[in-house]
Amino acid sequence: MAFYLGLGLSSLLFVAIFLFKVIIPPFNFPRNIPTIPFYVIFLPSFFNIDQTELYNNYLKKPLERYGAVNIFFGSRWNILVSKPEYLAQIFRDENTFAKSGNQKKIPYSILAAYTGENIISAHGDAWRTYRRVMTNGLQFFNEKPFVENIQLLCDIIEEKNQKTQKQAIKVSPLIQRLALDNISQVLLSFDFGTLKNDLNPLHRHLIRIKKQIFDPFFLTFPFLDQLPIPKRKRGFEDVKKFREILVTTVRKQLVDNYKFEQIQSVSSDLIRAHNNEVINYKQLSDNIVILLVAGHENPQLAITTALYLLAKYEQTWQMRIIDEIKHINVEDIKELATLPCLNSFIFEAIRFYPPLNTIINRCTSRKCQLGTDIVIPKGTYVGYNNFGNSHNVASWGITADSFEPERWGNDIETIMKNWKIAKNNCTLSSFHGGRRACLGEKLALVELRITIAGLLQRFHITLGSEWDEKMTPAGPLCPLDLQLNFEPRKDRKIN
Repeated sequence: MAFYLGLGLSSLLFVAIFLFKVIIPPFNFPRNIPTIPFYVIFLPSFFNIDQTELYNNYLKKPLERYGAVNIFFGSRWNILVSKPEYLAQIFRDENTFAKSGNQKKIPYSILAAYTGENIISAHGDAWRTYRRVMTNGLQFFNEKPFVENIQLLCDIIEEKNQKTQKQAIKVSPLIQRLALDNISQVLLSFDFGTLKNDLNPLHRHLIRIKKQIFDPFFLTFPFLDQLPIPKRKRGFEDVKKFREILVTTVRKQLVDNYKFEQIQSVSSDLIRAHNNEVINYKQLSDNIVILLVAGHENPQLAITTALYLLAKYEQTWQMRIIDEIKHINVEDIKELATLPCLNSFIFEAIRFYPPLNTIINRCTSRKCQLGTDIVIPKGTYVGYNNFGNSHNVASWGITADSFEPERWGNDIETIMKNWKIAKNNCTLSSFHGGRRACLGEKLALVELRITIAGLLQRFHITLGSEWDEKMTPAGPLCPLDLQLNFEPRKDRKIN
């Protein structure tokens, strides 16, 4: 009896300690900023509420007033900021607010097994090595696959229109296929093949993995991945298999036939670095995986959001862009980069719905002070809310919650200048900032310009009548299960 009583008390004590750590931030956390109730982050798992509603209802007022809050996420208490001055300090002081990706933060999770340590998550010497190896390939690339693939996608849409008698089309699967083929051909120098064959094994693996990784409940409680849960064990197996297939594919396409020696791309640069023992095999694998993962997911989110906004504002911005691009060839990349309507629309779409909403991947290397009075203990994870930052009234005025591409300017010089200012001032953090600013920005913008122009030259786009206008509940930010109508344009242009 005493044994069972002791076991019961031990269990109760464990539960009490667990609840205490979940409900209350650590005692050394700053007390002069608000604490978001622990249950807030769980709400999308149980109620029909999306990320923008969650922000507006629970985060907007404290973040705009104080610039930072204590928040529970990913099995721990963190500090989340949205004030541009705080973001600037975090981006500037890379040594204090050190990058600490999932491989360090939650090393036992499926997410960490998926991405490993890579150019996005690494810190210090490892990051400097990756940057030195990969920068050239991320800045100078062949845009031709973007042009060819958007025409393939348009053909697929026309086929679907004929089969479904022009019913609304589910967009996300199509855009994922486009983004996968784009990034695999441009950065990895092989054809993922999803536009020509949607049922290839690599794509099937990826679809299954993404559903497992971005489960809102397990994103909130990643420590559960340490338990023998059958569903999560299958997730680990799927991730391992996907990584093996991807790296094997790259090896067959580039290494075995020595193709990497004849081409200039970020994948060939990585292979050369591995052959010269600058990086080891795991580092090669991790960076190949992240090129595919981040290289297709973030553009996929941005393209999906852009199509949603084009459809929502079909009588204004869609028509303006169509009028601007109707006599331009999609392959004329330089000319697309000079179009005021197209570029101001893209910049406003990125501001309005940043593809990655909440990013918590920096850990303080020492006790430090954020701003003038927020003292943060060593070993604290600090992140930022991109949606809150880009909707802050103090930075963007009373129209912060309005979609207004004209805010960027009327001519391309002004538009590009304002885009640069917003990034430098950290009033827009979608592409991060400082030394760790996203190296894929140029590639993403080129892809967006070509994709939007290619689609609008062939289709008039409207929202599906039965689509429920909602954003994703957690993780990446974009319209949830978006459905669109694609009406072939009578004056369409096929390049």
